[in-house]
Amino acid sequence: MRNKSLFVGIGIGMLFGIGMVIGTVIGMKSNEQTDLFKIDGMVLKAAASDSSENFSIATGAVSDQAEGAFFLDALTGDLQCIVPYARTGGFGGHFKTNVFNDLQVQRTKKPRLLMVTGNAQFIGNQRPGNSLVYIVDATTGNFAAYAVPWNRQLESTGRPQSAALVALKVGQARNITLGQ
Repeated sequence: MRNKSLFVGIGIGMLFGIGMVIGTVIGMKSNEQTDLFKIDGMVLKAAASDSSENFSIATGAVSDQAEGAFFLDALTGDLQCIVPYARTGGFGGHFKTNVFNDLQVQRTKKPRLLMVTGNAQFIGNQRPGNSLVYIVDATTGNFAAYAVPWNRQLESTGRPQSAALVALKVGQARNITLGQ
């Protein structure tokens, strides 16, 4: 009777242990995410923006594998985007422009610039990145929407890329018209 209880206890313990192993494996598989990028085991996946009087930052997906960080300097009008490469673990993309001309900011005036990003899934061979960045001058209502001229081949081979951000639409937010 004692041996029988011992074997039943060992059997139940083994089943419990096997169940824990299976549960751990399933849990690890279900926690695998389609994250855009990892740096030192930390996942970089966000769509956010924040700003101060003189500087703004926003993030947005540029490709299926990479997210861009957009920086806007309200003092100079410089808009820059840096993009990490998942394959290399470093930053491989750098894109920039100056928004003052598009927003018709007078150099003697101090603009109040706002920035957000949005997703866009363009089609075709020469399509830009999956994220657009929108800038508006709150004092005038002038706005501009920019695309990242993303090269997926350079990303997949880990080669650096750099270009000017492309203005897709420039206008007046108080009176938006299409077809300009």
